[in-house]
Amino acid sequence: MGQPNQRLWIVTELFPPDETSTSYILGKIANAMVLKYRVGVICGPEIYDKRKKLDKNNSFRLDESIEVHRAEGAGLDKNTTKGKVLSFLLMSQRIMALVRKYVRKGDKVLMVTNPAPMVPLMARFKKKVGFELNILVHDVFPENTKPAGLKLPMYGLFKHVFDKAYAKADQLIALGRDMHDVLRQKVESCPSICSGTGNTPKITIIENWADIENIKPQPMLEGKIVLEYAGNIGRVQSLDKVMDMLPDNVELHLYGTGAMEEKLKARRQKNVFFHGPYFRSQQNEVLAACDIALVTLQEGMYGLGVPSKTYNILASGRPVLFLGPKDSEIDLLVREKGIGYCEWPKNWDKAELAEMGKRARELAEKEYSEKVILNKFLEQV
Repeated sequence: MGQPNQRLWIVTELFPPDETSTSYILGKIANAMVLKYRVGVICGPEIYDKRKKLDKNNSFRLDESIEVHRAEGAGLDKNTTKGKVLSFLLMSQRIMALVRKYVRKGDKVLMVTNPAPMVPLMARFKKKVGFELNILVHDVFPENTKPAGLKLPMYGLFKHVFDKAYAKADQLIALGRDMHDVLRQKVESCPSICSGTGNTPKITIIENWADIENIKPQPMLEGKIVLEYAGNIGRVQSLDKVMDMLPDNVELHLYGTGAMEEKLKARRQKNVFFHGPYFRSQQNEVLAACDIALVTLQEGMYGLGVPSKTYNILASGRPVLFLGPKDSEIDLLVREKGIGYCEWPKNWDKAELAEMGKRARELAEKEYSEKVILNKFLEQV
């Protein structure tokens, strides 16, 4: 079999060896795409958050044929609004300098929506150079600033700029049905703006996947019902409200760290336990340490993001308690497949949870395995 001739550039701030979920996903996509393209990556520095330790047990290896060009890090505090905004702007500028250096007419580009300023910058550069632009949408800006409680100056102007940018893409890849609806509305609001072909962009749904090889179902726990949250303990997860509603006979175990961690710890709630951060290689044991796993999405986030953690929960053979907007992708998934609850259950029954968990694992294997989802990328990009 000959070497592929077509060039594909993956453009993302986050990329391995960084261990955020976006890095992991883009690394896996890059490895899969070498079957079809000569793959190059334009990305940010190796580590997104230098305060975090690297996982020595991380088994990911990048295909040796992939060339990687990294922009220098901004070195700003991303936990402050000012630091995050300045970092986004500076990192976008540095990544775009590499894009201008390497991307040529006739190339294909697969970019992710982080940092946000890259979306209009890439759309504008596409018009000038003439490459195919595919946007993998993980977050929808600026709409996602409202649920986060951020007051964005000139919101209407930002929305207009980003709507036009999305409309200039050749393909938008949504993570779920609700995001598909939001993106369709965005591009249809700019009927006179198009990808350059006279048509609005193709909108394709490609979900995140479950790591069914490394995450295996473990025996259910004995004793009290354990509800688990694993991820960012931030302001938009509404974990304070979860603690308020937690029944006395259910324990809540939190894995991770974030801006709200100390505030929640200060409540000293007897049936709430904090375990700190964990590595990706520890996911199997972390996800097994519960009867049901919690996934939250801020009200107002319909179509603006899909919690990727959901799919590995399915792989672990645990049901999901989803607290978030009705008819969002995870709400639909949980209700349609009978793999958990979309509101606080009236009764917590271990036998019922175990049965839901069994269905969750079967679903992960059949519809959301890495092979199934990566094949979608190979078919659509």
